[in-house]
Amino acid sequence: MLLAIDIGNTDFTIGVFQGKKLCDTFRMRTKINRTSDEYGVFILNTLQYKGYDTKDVEDVIIASVVPAVIIKYFGLTPIIVGPGIRTGIRIATTNPKETGADRIVDAVAGYELYGGPVIVVDFGTATTYDLVTEDGRFVGGVTSPGIRTSANALWQQAAKLP
Repeated sequence: MLLAIDIGNTDFTIGVFQGKKLCDTFRMRTKINRTSDEYGVFILNTLQYKGYDTKDVEDVIIASVVPAVIIKYFGLTPIIVGPGIRTGIRIATTNPKETGADRIVDAVAGYELYGGPVIVVDFGTATTYDLVTEDGRFVGGVTSPGIRTSANALWQQAAKLP
């Protein structure tokens, strides 16, 4: 079993895979003041609640930088997504090290599912638009405020909208 973990600005999302099949997903809000123990207990309890044996977790891949949770609770060294990891996508930007893990996994997923060229749109705290060429190169993207972020800004700044 593979756990694919995406720790975003708003949500902490986990996918449970058996081979290439996505079997389940669950999420919790990302909170700066949560401890690694809180995240670890959440992951373990949710897996067990959904009927998974945590001993069946063989691999973990993380699109963020909190590997301590997985090492402590599963005894595994996770793969951390970032520039330099071999994904089948070439980061062809001016400074590849500035490309976020979320952008990398979005590009890989879009290209894997649809081939190229492909534009991948991710609606999160920010809305991102990423372009992957026909030959699998991530050539850039655009970041804009997400739907909730934009709505909150309008709510706070426009007198009649609330």
